[in-house]
Amino acid sequence: MLAQPLCDRFGLQIVLLIMVIIFPRLSQKNNNKTRPYRNVKVAFSSEIRLLDQEAIEKYGLSQEILMENAGSAVARFVSQLAQEDSSIAVVTGPGNNGGDGLVCARHLASMGINVQVYLIAEPEKLSSLVKKNLERVALADIPVEKLTGEDVEDLHALLPSFDIVVDALFGTGLSRPLEGVYREAVEAINNSGSPVVSVDTPSGINSDTGEVMGVAVEADFTITFGLPKVGLLLYPGAEYAGEILVTHISYPRRLVEDERIKVETNDPLYPPPRKPDTHKGDYGKALFIAGSKKYYGAAMLASRSFLKAGGGYSRLATVQSIVPFLATRAPEAVYEGLEETSSGTISHRNVEKLLELSRNADIVVIGPGLGLDGETIKLVLDLVPAIEKPLIIDGDGLTAIARNPSILATRKSPTVITPHAGEMSRLTGKPIEEVKRSRLTTAREFAQKLNVYVVLKGAHTVIATPDGRAYINLTGNPGMATAGSGDVLVGTCRQARHRYQL
Repeated sequence: MLAQPLCDRFGLQIVLLIMVIIFPRLSQKNNNKTRPYRNVKVAFSSEIRLLDQEAIEKYGLSQEILMENAGSAVARFVSQLAQEDSSIAVVTGPGNNGGDGLVCARHLASMGINVQVYLIAEPEKLSSLVKKNLERVALADIPVEKLTGEDVEDLHALLPSFDIVVDALFGTGLSRPLEGVYREAVEAINNSGSPVVSVDTPSGINSDTGEVMGVAVEADFTITFGLPKVGLLLYPGAEYAGEILVTHISYPRRLVEDERIKVETNDPLYPPPRKPDTHKGDYGKALFIAGSKKYYGAAMLASRSFLKAGGGYSRLATVQSIVPFLATRAPEAVYEGLEETSSGTISHRNVEKLLELSRNADIVVIGPGLGLDGETIKLVLDLVPAIEKPLIIDGDGLTAIARNPSILATRKSPTVITPHAGEMSRLTGKPIEEVKRSRLTTAREFAQKLNVYVVLKGAHTVIATPDGRAYINLTGNPGMATAGSGDVLVGTCRQARHRYQL
């Protein structure tokens, strides 16, 4: 997902750089012994501060060394974008992010590249380390223009003349909306028309949530340090970040692989290899309790996608009246016709039959296209705590569960729920906008509280586990925003021995 745009715009060399940094095992074969990708830890700002602290206190890496490594990493990347006669503007702020930018400017100048620094800060407000790097820039005869107050408006006229703009205003520490001169500076960067490289995090993006803090830099590239930040992978931050590169700035491996960091990217998995002497029973039996007269497509998509994703045997329990129609579209499934309500949904009279069917399944799915008849809602509420197999709940099943989410905690077998933001709002009681602003936190809290696996759909999908871990799935595309995608997702979820697989 990262490589193609770069290949089009900047050539293969940078593509390979990103593949090495983000996906170091991309070229390996997909077989029993190796996997083509590797999970990457993703950090909150507080965790990055902890890594910095431990790098300094335990491993003897001073803040100055870390800043030098960060700035030089940005400079190396920018130098690959630059042409022989390119001019580069580095827009710096008052904090350590600005210090990284000053180091970047010094390294670029040492490569013979034309660099201009714009400092958006009162000199007396700079930290001692940033002041030291500002002095080094001055000693290297790199031009620095200090812009404060109304002078910042000059950036609108100045920046378009540069071939590349480096955004080093604010990094992970931003906690309030950008206003005044900083807002003006961000708007000037966005209006420059030049490729923009952001340092660590695009200025104005909340590095923990991906929120836009009033206004934010729209970067073409973001060079982030230590680990990717949560806000770079969740929207809208992911859109503002552009292409993301990670440099560890000499952190010891044990820091960037620390088990205290509970969020990771999702490791794409492929169906396991099949032995020549095998049969459908070796690949799992699923029971789907789904569908109604009004929504029979959902049941068909879910039950069929299980087979397409590598499942062995798919049994669909649905209202009797739609079975003949479904059988022409998904003849591979085995059908169980059920009694129905006057509105064409599954009747509560099927409880015992469905429990008996569940005992012969490896995994049960309930919810797609069920409808919201009161009798069917009662059916769901009675079945969920009684089914003794791994259970996936989706769609109308989640709306039913929202009447009493606490029953999820009573289940002994693993439970997976696959809500979109609206369904998560109903389950948690949070306003939908709050769910969207805090998708990762909301999913983790609910997973731990009710002992379930949460697949919170969206861009990017968040998967949270009962033990407090979470995974951000970077796959997908806008074409998936269509009716039926969620039903297909349900069919492709399966319970692994030690953790979810998606």
